[in-house]
Amino acid sequence: MEIRPAFYDAFACLARDCRHTCCQGWEIDVDDDTLALYRHLDGPLGDELRGALRQVDGQWAIRFNEKGLCPLLRADGLCRVILELGEDALCDICALHPRFFLDVGEHELSGVGLCCEAAVALLLDTPGELTFLSENDDPITLCQLLKLLGETVGPDELRYAPRVDEDYYRAIFRRYERCEAIDSQWTQDLSALAADPAEAVRLAQFYVNQMDGAAFQRLFDYILYRQLEELERCGLPALVRYARESVDFILLWAAAARDLPERIRRWSAEIEYSTENPALLLGRG
Repeated sequence: MEIRPAFYDAFACLARDCRHTCCQGWEIDVDDDTLALYRHLDGPLGDELRGALRQVDGQWAIRFNEKGLCPLLRADGLCRVILELGEDALCDICALHPRFFLDVGEHELSGVGLCCEAAVALLLDTPGELTFLSENDDPITLCQLLKLLGETVGPDELRYAPRVDEDYYRAIFRRYERCEAIDSQWTQDLSALAADPAEAVRLAQFYVNQMDGAAFQRLFDYILYRQLEELERCGLPALVRYARESVDFILLWAAAARDLPERIRRWSAEIEYSTENPALLLGRG
């Protein structure tokens, strides 16, 4: 069965309105079919595409410019490939990002990654409980989804309640300090939070009294959902702990920065888009 978040179909790239273009800072691999298209494309764009290609360990990819941006990205934030050739001419990774697909048992779970500000906005703006849809558009709760995966759990066991405690924060900081840092600013922000756990508690307690509990519950549910491919290997208790600690860290970071959507986006980019960090935080690293 194919399962997706109820907000999945509403996702659309913000294009020129995005503050954090995904056309930078990561490897854009080019699949074989798209590579063949680019190699035989006539005109100036074809020449530029071929000039942007490079091969590393047998894999063709787009070579970024000196600013770390895709050379096909215009100054106004729009992609020349889409504008001149259409979305069908994109390589697979550009066409699919930030969507993800997880094979869990006999089910395929899909979603959009929270490294994208449009995805974060959809999650935060969804009213009430986070629900999912089957391939027939039947609504499914997270508890019902877990039951399909062989896990019987009641709603109370998945209810998010923030934990505000100095020793707890110190333990989280120690785990996060072991994570791979993708962005140097992440390391600076983490050090600033860890420098004064008592101040972190004060900020978090103030923030908890103002926060939208339903939004944080949806965030907890979605972070847990994203890791369900690890259910058989790690077990549900480990995934629940990972989701709780993740939301507690995001809450604390948002309390200090006063910008919840951006803290969610940056957390996802640093943790969920690393191959090592989720495994480490789940206890497999």
